Amino acid sequence: MLIVKKEFTIDSLVAIPTRYNLPQLTGLTTYVDRAIFVDKDKFPAKITVKQHMGILAEIKEKLDDWELDLFRRSCFGHFLDLEPEWLEGGKTGKRNTFAGQLVHFLLLRRMRTSKKKEMWFLVEGKPARFSLTEFAMVIGLHCSAIPKISTEQSLRLKNRLRDLYFEGRTQIKQDDLVRGFRSMFNEGEGSGKKEKRKKKKAAKRGQEREDRVKVALVYFLEGVLLSADAKKNISDFYLSMVDDLAMFNAYPWGSEVYDLTFDSLSSKNLVAKYKERLAKPQEKQVPGVKETYTLLGFPFSFQVWAFEAIPFLGNLCARRAEGMRFPRCLNWKCRDTIATLEKITAASWDKRVVVQSILHPSRDERAMPYMADIEVLNDVKDDVITALVTVLGNGATIRDENGAAEQVSHAQDQAQPTSTPEGVRHPEEPSTLGEEPQPTHEGALPELELRLRSYIDEVGKRVEVRLMSHVDHHMAEMSRKIDALLAEVRRADAPAFNGETSNAGAGAINAEQDRDTYVTPNTEVHSGVFVDEMLGDTIVEVTSPISGKKIRTRKRAAPLCSPFTCERPKRKKNEVVYHPTRELDESRLSAVNQWISSESEPKTIQGGTSDLTKDFFRELLKVGEWLSNEHVDEILYLVRKRSDKYKDLFPQDVAIMNDLFCQQLMGNFLEFKRQDKKNFVLNADLVDYVKGKKLQRGRPWSKCKAVYVPLNINGKHWVALVIDLVSCSLIVLDNDCRLTKSDDMGDHVGPFCVMIPLILRKANKFKHLGQQLTRPWSWRRPLDMCTQSRRSGDCGVYMLKHIELHSMGLALIENMNDENIEYHRRRYAIEVFDGSMEP
Repeated sequence: MLIVKKEFTIDSLVAIPTRYNLPQLTGLTTYVDRAIFVDKDKFPAKITVKQHMGILAEIKEKLDDWELDLFRRSCFGHFLDLEPEWLEGGKTGKRNTFAGQLVHFLLLRRMRTSKKKEMWFLVEGKPARFSLTEFAMVIGLHCSAIPKISTEQSLRLKNRLRDLYFEGRTQIKQDDLVRGFRSMFNEGEGSGKKEKRKKKKAAKRGQEREDRVKVALVYFLEGVLLSADAKKNISDFYLSMVDDLAMFNAYPWGSEVYDLTFDSLSSKNLVAKYKERLAKPQEKQVPGVKETYTLLGFPFSFQVWAFEAIPFLGNLCARRAEGMRFPRCLNWKCRDTIATLEKITAASWDKRVVVQSILHPSRDERAMPYMADIEVLNDVKDDVITALVTVLGNGATIRDENGAAEQVSHAQDQAQPTSTPEGVRHPEEPSTLGEEPQPTHEGALPELELRLRSYIDEVGKRVEVRLMSHVDHHMAEMSRKIDALLAEVRRADAPAFNGETSNAGAGAINAEQDRDTYVTPNTEVHSGVFVDEMLGDTIVEVTSPISGKKIRTRKRAAPLCSPFTCERPKRKKNEVVYHPTRELDESRLSAVNQWISSESEPKTIQGGTSDLTKDFFRELLKVGEWLSNEHVDEILYLVRKRSDKYKDLFPQDVAIMNDLFCQQLMGNFLEFKRQDKKNFVLNADLVDYVKGKKLQRGRPWSKCKAVYVPLNINGKHWVALVIDLVSCSLIVLDNDCRLTKSDDMGDHVGPFCVMIPLILRKANKFKHLGQQLTRPWSWRRPLDMCTQSRRSGDCGVYMLKHIELHSMGLALIENMNDENIEYHRRRYAIEVFDGSMEP
């Protein structure tokens, strides 16, 4: 844990004595003096925003289920899952949900830096960064480089929506956009006869419902994400591009929104108001009157970033929702009342305050598509900020506890011996938010070096006070040894220290003792003197005041004794073998049943795809009970996770989809049937599935020989669908062929036979399939491959095991039948409860 002063320099941050020179921190100045506003200059103000979150509530109210599903599959679809309280704010809302005073509180604590594309803040002396990376983690939009639209793409864009629903105006303001969107649900309002005829033609083509969604996307973009003055014209380019949904969804809207929001937050409005306030004579300043300035873009993202980076502010101004969802804006709920600046300022800041200076994505968050293509901005260099990022690069959390009582000060010699040196956070301390970044060899070296330097200083002070006669000897030995140790660590090979002789301390090791004798590192107390386990090459052996015995010694292993290289003894590898029906761990099953039957918290546990309730496990354990798509997606996620973990055991040339892939493919197939084939737009999400981007732990189809899909037949029956990418055909694995006739099965498998070639052709990675991408594929349902179940309700378990076994090339009938169905249900319950599958 890092204990720091309320105002500190880089040197005091890492608690490094001046006599030790660290090249990477040489010449740095303090960054506290970079604050733009000091305490006496901070002033109250009122912030107005142009974003209207109530627009999203209006869209959810007006669109029907089919239209909402199409909106949800767009690049803005995840905003529909925002907590309902946030949608009550804005022009159509009931209350204000924007914490303007929180934003003003942070803007008053902004640091002065040379950076032009990121902002830094000082909250109680602790730095916090708001950059494009943090913005992407909060908002969940693609933040890649903004592309230049080619001439060919420009020619493809048409003004059909403008001509049809906005009377062909060349200038459309936000108010016109609102009226045009609402008129689409009240036909004829504000339209002439010519427009009515055009709308009827569109309705006949089945295009009006899709047009509603397209205009809704622009309405949300202009009114919420890129909010600006209502009198300003909206971009005609956006209204034209949305007519090509594939192009619209692939566009990096996150970068557009960030640029506008960042420019507004970093504008000189606040500084101008401050100078204007100072220019007024004191007697002309009216008490209680607040300055006013306006923020454009999407300042809600900055507000949520503050909740994530400073949990103290998050708990003060909002409430964290249950579970962990991505992007992070979905994890917060609005409080009934918005905190005022006085309430925020008067809060108990002297208590434990945590600042997550740099937000680090968790393992699951790094798998999100929007985290894969964040643009690396070419920004101005700032040495102090670069040093801060270096020090905080491993996710370090800066804390301030109990005021000055625990401030770092190497001028005082009052430090008590601890297992971890002061000034350095223990590496095993849990992260404040999400998942601690995985340690890497490169990132660990600076932190290790800082810890060792601080450690030397602490030991040196104690030696200096109590063993003055040995100061020069110990300090020289320790300095030499620490340099050698760091060199060894950089080569990823740090051998144990040899026990050598020394006359320092209360007891001495015999000089003629075998040099290969290894003294166990320990810390003993003798005559009030602490002797630690690393004092260069010197190991001090003392007598325990309790037992009177010397420190235990033991013989070192042969590979560590000889100065010559020798082969280390090889350990036998524990070969991992997959057991389809291995014995269950009854203690784990008892733990599952105990949690289900208990009335205590928690009511849910966090799974890989969603939060899992007790009813989830009750249904999973009960023989004959129907499995929902939630069960299917969770278990298949664990199958993919296990395949990634045991790469040598499970095949790496297969991909496993989820139920949402089926739903999106079916929905897109219905559009394919209704629309003209020339104007048909393939759902971009389906292509992302093929590229391995859309699915958690997804795998590119271009590296696979087969793809496994869970297929739901009329909401009554589960079957496993195998997409054979070698023979270009589909196989249905069905445990009850009597339930669905071949003609009916063809109605459900047919869409896959038609859409799969189209999706592969769009992905542009399967040119070797040639003519197979230009015609529908065939399908078959072998009757002798699967056990035919005698009872209904267990089809979901059969389907899941069929995917597991068939992907590994194992026999289905021998390993899956009605007799062991209860076993497989129990095994799945244990694995889901533990969050992992073992072979």
